[in-house]
Amino acid sequence: MCGSYALAEPTEVLEDVFHVDVVGENLPVPSWNIRPTNQIAIVVDTIDAQSSTQLRRLESARWSLIPSWVKGEPPKFSTFNARSEDAAAKASWRDAVKSKRCLVPASGYYEWVVEAGVKVPHYIHSDHLIAFAGLYSWWRAAESDPWMLTATILTMPTVPELAAIHDRNPVPLPEQYWDEWLNPATVGTQELVDAAVAAAIPVASGFSEYAVNPLRGNGPDLIDPR
Repeated sequence: MCGSYALAEPTEVLEDVFHVDVVGENLPVPSWNIRPTNQIAIVVDTIDAQSSTQLRRLESARWSLIPSWVKGEPPKFSTFNARSEDAAAKASWRDAVKSKRCLVPASGYYEWVVEAGVKVPHYIHSDHLIAFAGLYSWWRAAESDPWMLTATILTMPTVPELAAIHDRNPVPLPEQYWDEWLNPATVGTQELVDAAVAAAIPVASGFSEYAVNPLRGNGPDLIDPR
């Protein structure tokens, strides 16, 4: 699971880290309490129709993917996370696996652990910017509505180092795998997703974690140790 995360780095840092060519509009400001349906920053690679060149874009998306074939209201079930094990076979994700893969930048994420009968949030992080493997989709409720960019974060069975926190964790891709994951010329398959999970295991195994206070408000103090 990954139901809340933090991204403290501003747009300028994301541009530099991900070597972005095009910066989209209405990108969210740094936040330490990002929740499903919030706007989030995602990194995608696209092919320019006129020049046929590949461009890396930083865009704003709704966190909770809505497949383009959904009409009317968004689905009632949760779509902010996608299980990696069968992503290529599931109707909600398979089109995105094929051609709409993204990175979701994060400083860290939260999981809740029951301690003495109370759910306590733990902040799980690295010493550098994290790039979760994600999927995206363009959606609109009706033909008269504008298109909305939506996204989800892939999850995987937890690494042993985080097993005491939760039985699943997001898929954090190492930098050397970013180009492969984003390449729009690559037709995504379950094998590609499985390879991404394998590449993510050493990254997730290096994460650190500690307990924090209940997530109230939104500021850098949310990630202070409890």
